[in-house]
Amino acid sequence: MSARDVSAEALRAGLGDARRERRGWRAWLPYAVLGVVVLGLALAGGGQEDTGEPLDPASPGPLGTKAVVDVLREVGADVRVGADVPGEGVDTALLLVDRLDDDERARLLDWVRAGGVLVVADAGSTLQPDAVATTSLAVVQASIARACDLPAVADVARVSAPGGTVHEVPEGADGCFDRNDGSWLVARDEGEGAVVTLGGAGALTNEELGEADNGLLAVVLLAPEGDETVAVLPPPAGAAGGGQRGLVDLIPGAVRAAFLQLLLAFLILAAWRARRLGRPVLEPAPVEVAGSELVVATGNLFQTARAGGHAAAILRADASCAPRLAERLGLAPGAPPELVADAAAARTGADRDEVLALLTGPGDVDEAGLVTLAQAVESVRRASLSDVPRQPDRGAVGVR
Repeated sequence: MSARDVSAEALRAGLGDARRERRGWRAWLPYAVLGVVVLGLALAGGGQEDTGEPLDPASPGPLGTKAVVDVLREVGADVRVGADVPGEGVDTALLLVDRLDDDERARLLDWVRAGGVLVVADAGSTLQPDAVATTSLAVVQASIARACDLPAVADVARVSAPGGTVHEVPEGADGCFDRNDGSWLVARDEGEGAVVTLGGAGALTNEELGEADNGLLAVVLLAPEGDETVAVLPPPAGAAGGGQRGLVDLIPGAVRAAFLQLLLAFLILAAWRARRLGRPVLEPAPVEVAGSELVVATGNLFQTARAGGHAAAILRADASCAPRLAERLGLAPGAPPELVADAAAARTGADRDEVLALLTGPGDVDEAGLVTLAQAVESVRRASLSDVPRQPDRGAVGVR
């Protein structure tokens, strides 16, 4: 090889090393970017402050109801937040979560019969009519049109009530915002006052109050004149959320969304790699194992499994059915041991029965017997393939 060839070969080798090095760091680049994105989402979502209990009138969080209190005060209402049953001087009341006992509920209804207006936003309250369905429409939760003649909500065109329920309208009551054979809002007279039930408080939360006409609905029900005194009964601690939070609830929503996107990307990649359309594509070859190492590993497996009989059978089959041996003996490949023994005895001068015993000996052989058998098989092969007949090695082939 000339010096120019040596230089060209060295240049190609150097370029190959450089390409492999570039592919190495480029292969890790997507994983590094993915790790940075996930870490950023975790830091961005993990630093959120505690925004209080769901439906809490003091909570500015998405599920709080502080926006209702602020809107009512903005229109001029005197809003009083407290757990006590409203008394004299209170015009309307909002019951977010009904955890009242029988005595408290009786006093509340007495206040209504005296002329108060009670808005019940707990879909599971005993003050509610029987529930018949939910506000869901197929796979979406679209807003609900009014479609009723109730004067109090004449200016409310639509409400957004995700996750709510609809109820049957009892005789003498008025239903509004109908869906799925029920009404989301049911109003009935109670003495001198009225009870208005809503199929859930979802429309009054901070994140939903600005949707559709939810804010207007809260005003026309609780402060239609703008100068009413409104009592807001907050939910007991832990009542709205059940008082239990799992491990998944502690993970920020942004991080959960990121992991869902990663899972979807993985599934798409798996489907893409699993289905091959077109001619076969060569996959990267696994690590090559040297032949000698494979032989040693196979022998170790036989030794561990104590498969001496199987190893002996392999040696005998190799001795009797090797294509080259059969060809030199004038036999077809796969000839039975008897024919091989006859031909080998005629060729080498060895005893026919000893050769047959070598080829069809007992199955169980210990390690020393395997070594002797291998030597005997090799002796027969060499003698059979030799061009010059020679005296057989009686010690080598005399294996029983």
